[in-house]
Amino acid sequence: MVSSIVGNYLVSKGVISVEQFKDLLAEQRKVRVKLGLIAVAEGLMTQEEADKVNRLQATMDKRFGDIAVERKYLTKGQVESLLKKQGNAYLAFAQALENQQLMTIEQLEQYMVDFRHDNQFTVSDIEDLKSDDIDRILPLYMPIAGIEYTEIAGTALRTLMRCVDVELYPEKAYLASECEADNGAIQYVEGEPSVTCGLLGKGEALWPTASIFGQEAFMEVNEDALDAVGELLNCINGLYASTVSQRGIIMELCPPEFSTQISGVEGEEMLVLPIHIQGQKVDCVIALGNKIEMKQEA
Repeated sequence: MVSSIVGNYLVSKGVISVEQFKDLLAEQRKVRVKLGLIAVAEGLMTQEEADKVNRLQATMDKRFGDIAVERKYLTKGQVESLLKKQGNAYLAFAQALENQQLMTIEQLEQYMVDFRHDNQFTVSDIEDLKSDDIDRILPLYMPIAGIEYTEIAGTALRTLMRCVDVELYPEKAYLASECEADNGAIQYVEGEPSVTCGLLGKGEALWPTASIFGQEAFMEVNEDALDAVGELLNCINGLYASTVSQRGIIMELCPPEFSTQISGVEGEEMLVLPIHIQGQKVDCVIALGNKIEMKQEA
């Protein structure tokens, strides 16, 4: 998720192109993060020191960490700590940027300063983002007044990542009484409190979600496509119901509803979480303790 968030930010700023971003994601899947890049990212070495060790590796049959310790750039303890971070997605994205000769980790970190200011994040927030942990990232995009929605929203994001698009990313969520849409599916779950969860789109925005989850190339966002979206909601809500059942909360899933001709949905209060999936923006709507109703086109 962090790669998509940061990568799309760089695209929006004109730093990299859409095609370069696609190439970066492909590169990231096969990249092994170099210890020197992590050391620079952690502020333990300068880029110049890392480059010097890399050059020495070309003439010495030794690992980066061993040379860095010999040169007193790092301690053995620091090397061990850095090795544990080689699987980090943010650092893998940074390594892909370097491999593609687009920018160094130091240059990326400078753009991250701009990203932090643009999004009004704290330094601690950025560390949460870099962790690539949904449970740490999602609260950054939740409204303060809607923090009680975090658990079900997290279930929705994790399910969508597993079943539809591992590269999806969210926008800032907000509370509202209505949400505009052309089509979508919703599902009511009886319980205490009750839950209504929906996936809404405009035009053909839900087409990739329906096609990937339904494992069928739908021609358009029709009733068959939305039936697949309804089944996806059934998975999301089923997982949520299973989780809360461990706390003694019993929930019963009602059949999903869907429509190809709506003007949106409305309710007393709902969380609207915009999610970018396969290049399309889909709104995940969630209500706790009240129902969301579809508004049919006039």
